[in-house]
Amino acid sequence: MASVAKPLDLVLETAKHFRSIYNGTLMINKGFNAQTANDAIEDDIADLISFGELYIGNPDLVERFAQNAPLNHNDRATYYTGGAAGYTDYKTLK
Repeated sequence: MASVAKPLDLVLETAKHFRSIYNGTLMINKGFNAQTANDAIEDDIADLISFGELYIGNPDLVERFAQNAPLNHNDRATYYTGGAAGYTDYKTLK
């Protein structure tokens, strides 16, 4: 039985491919945490990592990464519903 690749693995393999043929700034995303993002940059797989969905549930994501604090869990059921739930009601560290 063939194994199914994880989204992060697919992103990293795709980035490695494009890194070999593209000389500009390379930004990637999907499934990263602080450690895997730092690893990708240190390994020269990418220049920048974006955190779209992770930022929704953690508006203080930079501070959480800096403190190695736990992350909020996003509630996808509240995405794009037009209200504050799921966008502006996540708890911050302070």
